[in-house]
Amino acid sequence: MSKHFFLVRSLGMAFLFGLTLIGCAPQSTTEKSASVQNGKLIKSEKIAEFDTAKLSKILNEEMEQFLTGSKKPFAELKGKYHTPINGVTLYKLTYQTSIPEKDNKPAEVTGLVAIPTSFAAGTPMVSYQHGTVFGKGEVPSNIEESMETKLMLGQFGGQGYIVIAADYVGLGSDSTNGNSYFSRKSTEQACLDMYKAAQEFLGQQKIQVGNFFTMGWSQGGYNTLTFLRRLEQEKIPVAATLTAAAPPDLLYFIGHGILNRRPIDAPWIPAALSNLLFSYENYGGLTGLPERAIRSEYLQTAKDFYAFKIGFMDFFQKTPQVAADFLKPEFVDAFRLGSDPLCSALNSAEGFRWRSDVPLRSFYGESDEAVPVDLAMFLVQYQTALGKKNGELVNAGANADHRATYAVALTEAKNWFDGFIKK
Repeated sequence: MSKHFFLVRSLGMAFLFGLTLIGCAPQSTTEKSASVQNGKLIKSEKIAEFDTAKLSKILNEEMEQFLTGSKKPFAELKGKYHTPINGVTLYKLTYQTSIPEKDNKPAEVTGLVAIPTSFAAGTPMVSYQHGTVFGKGEVPSNIEESMETKLMLGQFGGQGYIVIAADYVGLGSDSTNGNSYFSRKSTEQACLDMYKAAQEFLGQQKIQVGNFFTMGWSQGGYNTLTFLRRLEQEKIPVAATLTAAAPPDLLYFIGHGILNRRPIDAPWIPAALSNLLFSYENYGGLTGLPERAIRSEYLQTAKDFYAFKIGFMDFFQKTPQVAADFLKPEFVDAFRLGSDPLCSALNSAEGFRWRSDVPLRSFYGESDEAVPVDLAMFLVQYQTALGKKNGELVNAGANADHRATYAVALTEAKNWFDGFIKK
């Protein structure tokens, strides 16, 4: 379990998997796509085995820890998760991807594949897109540092689903790239290539995959949406998609946090915003963005945080917990007027302006400290306005904050997915 989880819990804050943002504009390099074999499996490593007792502990004691400090206590959800009937074997995959924002520069990325110990031909598979993390190693392939992914293993792996999850470009202990936080094109490419590498690996294991599903929380919910659009473009069948606390419109998302702070807004939002600014400079071609946006007294701390030279608690102690106080007034004013180039980049990074044909459920929480209710609801409302007939909004409850929205979604996700499995 992530050390940051316990640090944040001790401060009475929300869990750190939340806010997420994305880079858009291309940045040229001399490396071309011809040298890249996207989705090529480089190597696989067995990293762990979770038996049913371990998975049961995850869905009970560890879920209770996950919800410590949440407005929705574990007692309201206890007994609503499936009792694991399978163990899972976990593998770390290293595979080839490319970075579209950098002229398809080749990159090696890691991810997780969890295979149930008992399965039949046509085993269903779900791709999980994880939320915001502030530590380089807090990713699915380093499973004990990714509580949210462990919960997926308990609820889905324990019921016979294969679970796959990309670490994203710039995350994972093996990565040599910068954090691609909310960088849309590189993230959806990494997720697509994780799917291809997993298919290659499962083929080597003589495992026949059946229905394919996608799911994500918070930043991972946004990533799930852009990944889904890419899957539909590639004509890869997706049986159904579920998001929890997903921000589909990044311009709205960031603008709300900067210009219209709510009393319930999470104090870790400046940390997420800081990483977004550096990610957009690194992957979006917005040279000088952090220097233009961040107050000079916090700039070096922000640089070190993005580079993983310092941890979240160090950043938290040295910077304000209000986004507008972290940023230069002139940048805030330019953002208000929509004149800063970041506004155009965020607008181009949307995750909702198309009509999906895939059945969709989108969970939101009325007490979410990261994603405002109207933003979370906007996805299905917009798609429905374009004629979508199979989109559904699900209210996780009046006391569902950011973490609880995910926890509630997990209670319903597996049964809903099961309804799409071809018998």
